[in-house]
Amino acid sequence: MGGAERGQGTPRPGGPSKFTVALAQSLARYRYVIGLAAAILLVLALLPTRDPDGAAAGRPGGGGTGFTVIDPTSPKKPASRPRRPAPPVETSRGTAAEAAPDGGRVAAGSRPPGTTATTRRAAAAASAPALLPSPACDAATGRLAVPSRFAPPCVASVASNGGATWAGVTATTVTVAVYLARGSVASQALAAAAGNRDTPDEVSATYRSFTDYFERHYQTWGRRLRLVFVTPSGADDDPVRARADAIRVAAEIGAFASWGGPTRTSAYAAELAARRVVCICAVPEPDAWYQARAPYVLSPAPTIGQRISLQAEYVAKRLAGRPARFAGDVMLAAQTRAFGLVYEDTPGQVGLHGAEALEKALRRAGVELLDSVGFSGAATAPATGSAEARKVVSRLRQSGSTSVLYVGDGLFPVFMAQEATRQGYSPEWVLLGPSGAGGAGDGLTDFDTTFSGRTYDQTQWAHAFGLSFSGARLAPGQGEAWRLHAWHSGSAPPARASHALIYRAPWVFFTGLHMGGPQLTPASLADGLFRLPPAGRGMVTSPSVSFGRHDIWAGDDYGAADDVTELWWDAAAAGPDEAGSAGVGMYRYADGGRRYLPGRQPAADTAAFTRADSVTLYEETPPSDRPPSDPRPDSPPPPPKLRS
Repeated sequence: MGGAERGQGTPRPGGPSKFTVALAQSLARYRYVIGLAAAILLVLALLPTRDPDGAAAGRPGGGGTGFTVIDPTSPKKPASRPRRPAPPVETSRGTAAEAAPDGGRVAAGSRPPGTTATTRRAAAAASAPALLPSPACDAATGRLAVPSRFAPPCVASVASNGGATWAGVTATTVTVAVYLARGSVASQALAAAAGNRDTPDEVSATYRSFTDYFERHYQTWGRRLRLVFVTPSGADDDPVRARADAIRVAAEIGAFASWGGPTRTSAYAAELAARRVVCICAVPEPDAWYQARAPYVLSPAPTIGQRISLQAEYVAKRLAGRPARFAGDVMLAAQTRAFGLVYEDTPGQVGLHGAEALEKALRRAGVELLDSVGFSGAATAPATGSAEARKVVSRLRQSGSTSVLYVGDGLFPVFMAQEATRQGYSPEWVLLGPSGAGGAGDGLTDFDTTFSGRTYDQTQWAHAFGLSFSGARLAPGQGEAWRLHAWHSGSAPPARASHALIYRAPWVFFTGLHMGGPQLTPASLADGLFRLPPAGRGMVTSPSVSFGRHDIWAGDDYGAADDVTELWWDAAAAGPDEAGSAGVGMYRYADGGRRYLPGRQPAADTAAFTRADSVTLYEETPPSDRPPSDPRPDSPPPPPKLRS
């Protein structure tokens, strides 16, 4: 999506400190190595325990008043689960649950007394003025009049929003905590090397400006957000400090929801869920984990279970049983593919559990691994990364793996590829997506970016291909988040490097709020997302999105993105990286970036290294992805300039 376009000039006020800049310069020969560990700063962690008494009040479908969705393009509304019929919102005055002084623990089924008979209430509502008018609707599509393929269906006006329906909610406000992952001094230097020089002030300003966009164009039922920015009190992998931060968010700030959390511990979100605070976070856990904590965990990325399903399908259908013809070693290339797995052994053994789940999924699909090797500490120091790489490559080479399945961060391949060359080992490198929940890095340093690919040993990476959960690349200024910001405000997003990631949590929140009805609770927010028809189908520059049950995933789906595309490394392609720097070596997206839903990947051989119909970068939004043409400001900001 829109990348960072700034030059290398003097640090600005509020930007990285002189010490940070000096650190980046002192590690000049690791300039690209440094750039890769910044990925995944916004991935979040989640949730917890719940008591049976409170479950009905909190989960989707567990109480709460329905409302009217106006969508002439969708005659049949997909249901997430059976629900009892609900009256239109105009007839309802009671709240779904009364806010409680104990931080949101509301007894199941508790509601304030209603008015008299239903007929008299309906008549009164019909004659009452529309206090909360619906936002502009595109009559041709039945969706909000905004230039987005992800615009939700229109909803009806209402006369009342029910007032204080949950802790952190009043008749006029919703309190939301915005978790600002700060990272270490080293991680700041890594991000700066990759082109991400967004300052904390710019990040905060971008959250505010996107909030303003949604409040003006989506139905918020008469409420506006009160954003409270939270700076973490400890390291990203410190569960004690993470839990303390969550207690502060729930008890002191009194938030209804949190956008974000620490990336390497689930303690923050677990504590929030225990206190019935919504966390919009990408958590590296299986679907059952989300479902057990419903409705308090809503992910802007696929769940780890969904990722594993797509990964196993790709390996089994498109790779297994065929020659390893893309290996750099001619002896390996002549053999039938034999797979070894490399995964990031993250704190709390999250990576290990994910690797074990992937191995089981592959076995069910008829694919056996020769070996499975974890690594850790690559982002700590070059010496540690090199030592881990020696261990990993030695194991893979000795196992006889022709094809290495990689599920990890964007930094470790720097060491792994160098070590493979040193040991004379040249297999196929099969990329299966970032470790953890994935898709939550800084947008520049995940290993499936051109920026990262150029940092790896090119004699090895010329044999790299696999899956990407991200969309095919667009030129800077063409992505959805950038376009909508420019359309609404007439200016570029303040956080030019990270704006696309910042956009994700507000989109999830406001879409659920818009579709969920006036009586805001965690259940109504999740139900609203479940009501959203699948969006983005057929696009190539963005994943398609759905929540709930739409015959895509088994059970209730709490992860947004649904599909994948195939890419491969073209070591000879020239063009800009995500930071705008010109160079040689780019990822190519097979078949123009065509994406595949679960169960839809072809059984044909991989299309990797087939130049026909592949694309490295879309200079303009392709026809399949173009949004509706709604009125926009007269003078939108020009797209960012690339660095030469």
